Amino acid sequence: MAGLAGCQSIVLHLAEPHFLKTGPNGPETPQTFGAPYDHVSIASDSRTLDGYVVRAPGECTTHSAVLIFHGVMETISEWGAAQAFLREHCVSSLVFDYTGHGNSSPGGTVRAVNRDALAAYRFFSAAFGSDERLCVLGHSMGNGPMLEELPAFMPAPSCVVVASPLSSLRDWGVAHVSRLMAYMIPDVWNSVANIARSAVPVLIIHSRSDTVNPIEMGHRVFAAAQEPKRMIELDGFKHNAIYKTPSLEWWSPVLAFITARGLSSF
Repeated sequence: MAGLAGCQSIVLHLAEPHFLKTGPNGPETPQTFGAPYDHVSIASDSRTLDGYVVRAPGECTTHSAVLIFHGVMETISEWGAAQAFLREHCVSSLVFDYTGHGNSSPGGTVRAVNRDALAAYRFFSAAFGSDERLCVLGHSMGNGPMLEELPAFMPAPSCVVVASPLSSLRDWGVAHVSRLMAYMIPDVWNSVANIARSAVPVLIIHSRSDTVNPIEMGHRVFAAAQEPKRMIELDGFKHNAIYKTPSLEWWSPVLAFITARGLSSF
């Protein structure tokens, strides 16, 4: 078993520089879509993470903010339309790039990204403070580090949104590469195991049309989650609809949950 674990660690070490790395951040910002924003730098150990903060208009009657853990191989420039959409619906947001992504420090590893999750939440909770209802949202593989570190988020968020999750990095490899991957990589970012450690209210949202992370992965994560929990199953939405084409058809249950106007009592 020790030999197998050693081989798995070597495979992960060799793979990390490839799947935890993107090109530089793109030119789009929330302002591209009409939303004023602040460009922020977040300290994560010796590294620096790039982020965009968008605040809801002052006339909003609800006070909610969401920290977004985007998918791996994405950058914050791709989330400008979603942040503008959230602002239109009175939700503030912070989206950041992990180590190795966009203009954040290079050298992405699973360990570094997990540390980034903690650093980003510390920054987020300080930036918005006690007057806001603080929630976290993971998309795709972003649920991995978010759920891994969720028990360490202090103060605990009021709600957790798990969007289009993979059940684990190993499960994703089995589904998209080969069953051999179950033996080749360590069982990191196991969202099924990690979500079971949290009692924060959780909403899982997944499309039956998702071909990247099949909805069965969402079912597994939901089954493992503690109450209170709810799962919303959508039809017709591709994997990245959450940020590429943000719409009320996709976002309505999430907005209700984040703002405590509809789903907070389930």
